Amino acid sequence: MDGIGFDFEEYDISPFPKFQHLKNLQACDLSVDKLEPRTTPAKLLKGFHDCVDPLFEDILIKMKPKNFSLEICKTIKKCDTIPEFTNLSIDEFPNDHKIKWAILPNCKEDNVMVTLGIGLDVKAEVLLYRTLPNTSFYGADPIIQPNLQLYSHFGGKFFPFAVGKEAGVNRFKVLPNQNKKTREYTYQDVTTIDVPYFFKNILKLKQIDFLWIDIEGGELTFLHYLHRGNTFDKLGVTICQFNVELHPDSWPNGYQIVFDFIPRILRENRYVFLKPLETTTGVFRLFFINVENQQCVRKYIQ
Repeated sequence: MDGIGFDFEEYDISPFPKFQHLKNLQACDLSVDKLEPRTTPAKLLKGFHDCVDPLFEDILIKMKPKNFSLEICKTIKKCDTIPEFTNLSIDEFPNDHKIKWAILPNCKEDNVMVTLGIGLDVKAEVLLYRTLPNTSFYGADPIIQPNLQLYSHFGGKFFPFAVGKEAGVNRFKVLPNQNKKTREYTYQDVTTIDVPYFFKNILKLKQIDFLWIDIEGGELTFLHYLHRGNTFDKLGVTICQFNVELHPDSWPNGYQIVFDFIPRILRENRYVFLKPLETTTGVFRLFFINVENQQCVRKYIQ
C-alpha cells in the first residue's frame, strides 16, 4: 500500500445546459414505435454483422482464447465507424482512469443507473448525473470509504459489498483507499451478495438503463447471466446498455470464458457491441446496446 488515502473534494454537481434540454423532452410513450426513427434494430444488426462477422469468422475465431482477447480491440475497432453507429449519438463519460459510454434517451421518464465496482472514482457518474435528469444511481463496492462518500455526494445509493456469482465471503481484487496514488489492486476477502439477490431483492427493478461493470475479474463468474434464457431473463430484468471491463487474466480459465461469451453474444442478436478499448495487455472494455427489447429500442435507438 502506498499510504496515500483519498483526499475528498466535492465535485461540481450543477446541471449542464444539456440537462435542461433533456428535462424538457416529451414524456416517453414506449408502447408504439416512432413514426420517423433515426434507425431500426434491423438496420443496426445488418450494419454491425456486415462489419464484424467477417472479422470473427476469418480472424478472431481461429485464434486461441488468449490471443482472441489480445487482438479483439484492434481487430473490430474499425466497425465503430459504420453509419449505423455514428447515427446513434453515443456520449462519452470519462473519469480519471476509464471511459464509459451511453446513449441518452430521446424522451423523458425515470432512468436507472447501476455501478458494480466504483474504484474510488465517480467522475463519470457525476457527469451523467449533471447531464441526465430523473436518474436514480445505485453503486456497489466492498471498499466502503471513500466510495460511500463519493457515491452518495450526488445522491447515489451506495451498497457496501461486492456483487458476484456466490453470496458469502469471497476473495475479490479490490482497490483499497490506501492505494489511491498507485491504484494498486490487492486481493481481499469481502462480503459478497449474489447477482440474482441484488437485482431481484435489493434493487427490485425490472429495467436497468445503464449498467457499468468494472470488478477486476469478478465479472467473469456471471457474464453468462446476460445470455438469452439465462439468469437476467429468468429474473425478468432488462438491461438497455452496459459497459464492462473484461479481465481474463485475473480469473482461472478467464480467456476461455471471454472467448465463449463474446461470440455467443454475437450469435444471439440481443446486443450489438462497440467501443473496444484495451486498458492494459489483455484487459479491455466494450459497450453493449440492447437492440431486442422494444422499450430500450424506443427509448434510446429510434
